This record gives sequence, structure tokens and C-alpha cells, in this order.
Amino acid sequence: MASEHRTTKPTHRITAITPLLADLRGMDRATLAQDLVAGTLTAMLLIPQALAYALLAGLPPEVGLYASIVPPLVYALFGTSRTLAVGPVAIAAVMVSAALAPYAGDPDRYLTGALVLSALVGLWMLALGLLRLGWLTAFISHPVLSGFTTGAAIFIIGTQLPAMCGIPVARDAELLPLLTALFRDLPALNPAAVAFSSVTLTGLLLARGPLLRLLAHAGLSPATTAIVARTAPLALIILALFSAAALDAHERWDIAVVGVVPTGLPHLRTDILALPGWPSLLPSAALIALVAYVESISIAKALAFRRREKIDPNQELRALGATNLAAAGFGAMPVAGGFARSMVNFEAGARTQFAAIFTALWVGLAAATFAGLLHDLPKAVLATLIVVAVWQLIDVSSLKSTWRYDRGDGLAQAATLIGVLALGIELGLSIGVGLALLLFLYRTSRPHIAVVGRIAGTEHFRNIHRHVVETWPQLLLVRIDENLYFANTPRVESALQHLVVDRDELRAVVLILSGVAYIDASAREMLEALEASLAEAGIALHLAEVKGPVLDQLHGTALAQRLDGERIHISTQRAVGALTA
Repeated sequence: MASEHRTTKPTHRITAITPLLADLRGMDRATLAQDLVAGTLTAMLLIPQALAYALLAGLPPEVGLYASIVPPLVYALFGTSRTLAVGPVAIAAVMVSAALAPYAGDPDRYLTGALVLSALVGLWMLALGLLRLGWLTAFISHPVLSGFTTGAAIFIIGTQLPAMCGIPVARDAELLPLLTALFRDLPALNPAAVAFSSVTLTGLLLARGPLLRLLAHAGLSPATTAIVARTAPLALIILALFSAAALDAHERWDIAVVGVVPTGLPHLRTDILALPGWPSLLPSAALIALVAYVESISIAKALAFRRREKIDPNQELRALGATNLAAAGFGAMPVAGGFARSMVNFEAGARTQFAAIFTALWVGLAAATFAGLLHDLPKAVLATLIVVAVWQLIDVSSLKSTWRYDRGDGLAQAATLIGVLALGIELGLSIGVGLALLLFLYRTSRPHIAVVGRIAGTEHFRNIHRHVVETWPQLLLVRIDENLYFANTPRVESALQHLVVDRDELRAVVLILSGVAYIDASAREMLEALEASLAEAGIALHLAEVKGPVLDQLHGTALAQRLDGERIHISTQRAVGALTA
């Protein structure tokens, strides 16, 4: 038995690092067939997205394809989600564009800057995962993330309007100057670009509405109709490509096209450490890593919950870190989990990350054989794909709902949205996160403190201002509904002093700590000083409903020694019973 135990532990450690090995042991023909179908359908959506998001980031289209070959293979080995589809995503692409704006005039430096960003994003994620610091990403609250996503989506749409109209605008322009320049140059719009954009937009909208209803009426299942509709972008790209080539749109109407796309697979770059820009891009990479991880883990958890599977957040950080390092090494932009691709992968029946391997193989085949055929693809078509893809990220109703529920969270969400549009992607997100943290500190520094009494005939104690309760002149029951730490210690101390000073008959104060999970050193010193001050006035301090971790903290302190166990009560009822007997 001992030798058997020794052989299984290393195996368990290996499968924890590479969960795909565990799936491989249970693989059968049916599962492999499902993964093949899912991987094929996901590749049909990923290829146009890869081209479009590379354009959004200001990079050559092949960079998007490269980001869809090696990175998914690496994630397949280390990721704990069985259906997350990794590759280029819109939000990360626009953040890359914002970070590389200073390099906009130098294509070579712009490209190498993107590789450095991928490497730095990978290192940030890998470091957080190895240190098990995934909880730090929780500091992006949902309202801030929603405001950022909505602002970024509007920003992305604004940046794609010039390409849809065929009007050249500098890539380093901010949103408001860009829109101003666009309206100023409207007379110079290219009718051919507008025509390609309009046809593509109409096709995409039909695929999302009438086509779905038509397929459903024909008897197809909802899952099948959704998958067919989501492969519409690839069909539209092929149609636009052949139409532009047949009409010689580039030469005849001066429409902007993708241009030369090198045919072939990505190769390993060994000069990544020697590339310039590492220190200057470090802050931008941290924000990209944060947003990419939050987006990826949110999708992975949602899909895993639907199948009762488990996700390891820290292993996901390590997996995405390794994935982005691989992206840097093979000439690709930063990557993350994409919502639309992951949903197609999930609904197509993907069971393991072998689906991602099949997706990467299909994209690799396209890059190695068909990439050169993309020369005549109008950029207006890719810009339209981007607009339709990110339009669904705009959620103004969430802002209204948040504002009605909590003005503070609503303010943080609105500030993030406006900051992204007015000041840029990175600064807008930083403002939102900073405001949310300040709001948290403000709230926790002003804890809810309630004087409570007992509801007659029960053992329930409630706020004297909300319920009819019985109280005792010699006894003050105070409930503190917040952890006690340095930021709220002065306010708590002042509130307790005001409650005590006007009660001449008072003989005991009971602090009910049912809502306190942590007491820091400053708060402990405050409680010790409070106990001493009350004792001098002939008033005894008691504690009730103290949580186990807090008792462990207080063990051995001067406060615990003075209370001596007899003034620490398991319940408020026990405390009242002892003090009113």
C-alpha cells in the first residue's frame, strides 16, 4: 500500500498542473468526435475575429492568426476550464492599441512592443498565480468592470467608424479628436467602403435575427441555430473577399484592403528579451493582465457552473500566464478567453481542451495555406465585424440599475465609463478602480453601529430604532456591523463614548461582535483603552457572539486577560441573562 501511495501522488501533481492528461485517460471516440466538431466550429468564428482584432490593435493581420495557434495549445495543457476558447479579444486589443500609441509612427517598434506586452502580461499573470494572489483581481468591482466594458466598447466603435467610411484617421488620435476629424472629413468618405460595410452589417444583423427564426422554423434546435448564426462572419468574409477581388475594388475605388499576409506558421523568436520597451510598458501590461484575467475567469466559471465542473483560479492565472508568454515567443499579441468563441465551443459540445487543439490546428492550416488569399479583403469589412462584436458589450441599463441601488457604486461605474471615453482606456480604468477602493475605505470607515434590545418573549435582539424591544437602564447592548481596523477605529471609539456618557445608571456595556470577522492591532488597542476607561468609571465591558478567528486573534492579549473568559459570552442572550440575574 505504501508503494502504491508513492506512485499516485506524483501523478496527481502532474494532472493538477496539466489537467488535459486527466481528460486523456477518460477519452473515448464519442468525446473526441464532439471535440472535433466544436473545435472546427470555433475555428470558423476565430479566424475572422483574429483578423479583426489584430486590425483593432493596429497590428498586421497575421499577428491575430498567430495568437490563435500556439497560445490555445498552451492553454489546453495547463487550463482548468474544459470549454474556454483562448485567443485575441476586443478589450485586450484596444488596450494594446492604447499602450502602443507612442509607437504608432514606427511599425517595427509597434510590433515588437506588442510582443513585449504579451511577455509582460504573461509574467504578471504567472507571478500572481505562483504567489496565489488571484484574489487581487477582486479589486475590480462589477460596476467598475461594467463601466469599463461599456466605455471600451463605445471607444472601439468610435475608432472603427473611419475604416467603415473609408476615411483615413491617425491611429494615435483620442476618441473626441478622432470623431471631430471624422465629421470634418465626411465629404471625403469612400462610397465603396460604405457599401462593403453596409452589406456586411446587414448580413450580420440578419444572421442574429431573421436567420435564427428561419432556422428554428425549419426545425433545427436552438443550439444548432445559434452555432450556424455565429459562423456567419466567416461566410461574409469569404463573400466580401471574392467580391472585392472580382471587382478590383482596391485599384478601382481606392478602398483600403488587408494587403499582403505572409503565408506560413509562426516561428519561435529568441530575441524577445532584447526587445526595447520593457520598463515603459510594465504598467500597461499590469492593467491588460488584470482585465484579461477577470474576463477569462468570469467566462470559465460561468460555463463550468453549467456543467458542475470546477475551476482553479490560481491555476488559471498560471495557465494564462504561460499562454501569453508563448504568444510573445511566437510573435503574437496578448490573449484571453473570448465570450462568443467560448459559447460556440460550449454549445457545440466541447468536452475537453482537445477542442482547442483542433481549433488551433484549423487556424494553423489556414495560416499556412490560405493567408495569402486575404490580400483583397476590405478593412471596412473587418471594422464592421468588430463593431457588431463589441456592440453587445454596451450595457447602459446596468448603469441605471446600479445608480438606483447604490449611488456610490453608480458614481464609480459612471466615472469609469466617462473616464475611458474622455481620458483613454488605461486612465479611465485606473480612475474607476481607485474610486471604488476609496468608496470601500469610506464605507468601512463609517461602520453601522446599532443599540439593540430584546424582542419580548424571544431571544432575538434588534435595533431599538427599528423594532419594539425591551431594554435595561443598567445595561447597554451595542452591535458593530463591520470588521474593526485602523480606518474605522476612531469613529467606533467616538460613537461608543457618546453612547456611554449620557447613561448615569449604566453598569455594563456588551459589544456584540457577530458582524466582526477581523480586529487589527489598532482596533485591539482601542478596545483595551476602552475597557480600562470604562473600568475607571465603574462600568464593565463584555463581549458577545465573538467569532472563532477573532477569539484566536485576541488569545494571549491584555484585553483577553482582563476579560478573563467570564466577560466573553457565546450569545447575547447569555450575556443579558448573566447581567440581569
